[in-house]
Amino acid sequence: MANNKPAKAEREELGALDAAGLRTQLDEAKKKLWTDSFAHGKRQLEKTAELSKSRKRIARIQTYLTALAQKEEK
Repeated sequence: MANNKPAKAEREELGALDAAGLRTQLDEAKKKLWTDSFAHGKRQLEKTAELSKSRKRIARIQTYLTALAQKEEK
């Protein structure tokens, strides 16, 4: 999945997913961050802004997971 989606489209996509789908997206985002971090360490990453975008995406997904967990508790 490309990280260049508008924020509103990404929020709508994440809001439509269930917990399993969010965990899948979270795993993919963490793998991308790890790969980008490794490439950055080897000076092979051209767009270093991708690191912060990946971190923000991970935080956004975790926020949706937390919200789902709180909704299920009620």
